[in-house]
Amino acid sequence: MTVSSHAMPPAAAADHAPPIPVHRASVSELEHRYPGLWRAGQLGRAGRLPVCPTGYDALTAELPGGGWPAGAVTELLLAQDGAGELRLLMPALRTLAAAGRRIGFVNPPYLPNAAGLADGRLPARQLYWVRPPAGATIASRRADMLWAAEQMLRSQAFGAVLVWLAGARPEALRRLQVLAQAGDTVVWVLRPIRVLHESSPATLRLALSPLPGNLLSIVFHKRRGPARDTPLLLPLEGMAHVPRSAGAPAVPTPAVPAGADHHVPDASDLLDRGAPAAPAAGRAAAELA
Repeated sequence: MTVSSHAMPPAAAADHAPPIPVHRASVSELEHRYPGLWRAGQLGRAGRLPVCPTGYDALTAELPGGGWPAGAVTELLLAQDGAGELRLLMPALRTLAAAGRRIGFVNPPYLPNAAGLADGRLPARQLYWVRPPAGATIASRRADMLWAAEQMLRSQAFGAVLVWLAGARPEALRRLQVLAQAGDTVVWVLRPIRVLHESSPATLRLALSPLPGNLLSIVFHKRRGPARDTPLLLPLEGMAHVPRSAGAPAVPTPAVPAGADHHVPDASDLLDRGAPAAPAAGRAAAELA
């Protein structure tokens, strides 16, 4: 038998074979084993805990896992109270209420609006409202409301907890994050936009500003995924009385006058902006409930 001089020995052939992308297989295996891992260039996926549907397709596409993170803190930074934050959360709150979960409101700036809650199909028997006592100092009010939110999370009896914290140290938010991780509660912490420069342990951090035409501007300051350079302009529900001319685009690009107040309250608001949330001195809490 004649052996061609151009034949390549098996060992030499193996040396010239294309290398197997071992690193790719390793990364894929790690992602499968630990769903919480994510790469900087892609949105994170849902980990061991589920997410709560947002009710808005455009927002869902921008959130890691495709929804509000459960068992974690989401921080909403508000340009002003009533920027549309509760209207944004209404579909998620309805989903949780329909599943029989309790919803807690801790230290809202205004009285919960019974008409708005009923219009939003949120059963009163599943809603819990915690407010500081009349005459409480700022320091004691802040401590009491943080304690109340922590107890709600420790109980693991709530599907959602919304807590308004105008001022809170990062370690207080870190305690809420740690407690949230022990359960599946969706936690929203609502704070003024001025705290943006402060560090935050929140998994998701969004800045909300109202725009004309019943739009909400959402800026993604922190998420498990790539940076988004432009805000998301999201049309909100529950403002049927705000007209839009026939043929107008659903999401226009509005010109926003500086310093203008764009919020138009209506009966679907969850908070009554005509009255403060703190009880009046000398009146029993039952009279205002």
